[in-house]
Amino acid sequence: MRKRVGQNGMGEGSGHSERLMLRRRTLIAGAGVGAAVTAGLVIRNQFRHPPAYYKAQLDGRFRRLVLSWPTSNTLVFAVARARFFERYNLDVVPVEGARTGRGTIADLRGGHCVGAVAPLLTWLDVFREGGLQARIVAGMQSGAFRLLLRRGVKVTRLDNVAGLRIAFTDRDMADRLFFSVMMRRKGIDPESGVQWVVISPDHVLDAARGGEIDAVVAHDPLAWQLLHGPNPLFSELANSTTGHYGERTNLALGLSDAFLQSDPAAAVALVMALRAASGWIQAQPDQVATLLAGQIAGMGADELRAMLRHETLGVSPVGADLRVQVAQYVDEMKLLGRMPDTVGSSAYARKICFNVLQAEAPGQYWSLPVGPT
Repeated sequence: MRKRVGQNGMGEGSGHSERLMLRRRTLIAGAGVGAAVTAGLVIRNQFRHPPAYYKAQLDGRFRRLVLSWPTSNTLVFAVARARFFERYNLDVVPVEGARTGRGTIADLRGGHCVGAVAPLLTWLDVFREGGLQARIVAGMQSGAFRLLLRRGVKVTRLDNVAGLRIAFTDRDMADRLFFSVMMRRKGIDPESGVQWVVISPDHVLDAARGGEIDAVVAHDPLAWQLLHGPNPLFSELANSTTGHYGERTNLALGLSDAFLQSDPAAAVALVMALRAASGWIQAQPDQVATLLAGQIAGMGADELRAMLRHETLGVSPVGADLRVQVAQYVDEMKLLGRMPDTVGSSAYARKICFNVLQAEAPGQYWSLPVGPT
């Protein structure tokens, strides 16, 4: 039975539970999080006993933060900047210039920002290489990967893509990795079974018209524009917007260990603002389309509205939910030979993830090795 929640946000119950709650108060105080309580937000803890609750806290200070965000998918950042950062006393600016997933993580590694957003598959690839002093703290949104076939190509199932010439638009994107996993599950070697061709986004249509490629893997908004532009040359064979893939996060926020140690309250504010933006996108897609018309890859409100209606919105896991998803991605990287089979997926996820909203003891950041191995 769920415990009654007291006025202080803590569960009331037996002496055992009270001792656990006292320990949580000590941890929260030790984390340096301020006393101003944000009403209405409760985060479920992850102890293995009947759930108790507390309220995430902010200290009300104003902060200016720099993030690095992939320029191919800025939806959550654009909404957060327009509506939510100011509410959490944040001025968040992006690193200027075009950024891929690997590029954003390189910015974080180089000390040019306090946090970076990149696809989880890209995070895992970079963590595997070692030396990254950061933790993944929240998912940002689900993926919208699409495998598009050039019209006239006689393939109706993913099982039959062997031998096709498949374009992808950037070596640093996770599009190829995602569909490589799907191919491996279908018994196709994604390295030798298909021919990968890297093409800039501006040349995809010309390559399709010239018969130089049979298919393309991309993510929205580019994939949506290729599929729904005037006289479209492509049809959709597979995507990540349905089934269990649609419920999983793609983009994820990682924060540097130094930032997490020096200003945990700022990390709380940033994660809460971005998750609020993700939730608002899910609740108000029509308003999002109106707000961002012309800002996302030159798409108007009607095009944005149609695209959002075909995506899974509001996927922004933290804590245990995030770790479960990261462990699933680790298993998939094993399928591709990009992660040793000897790595324990759940343990690895616990190592590289951190829940800033749980107000864990600061010592738990630093008891872990810097950069997973």
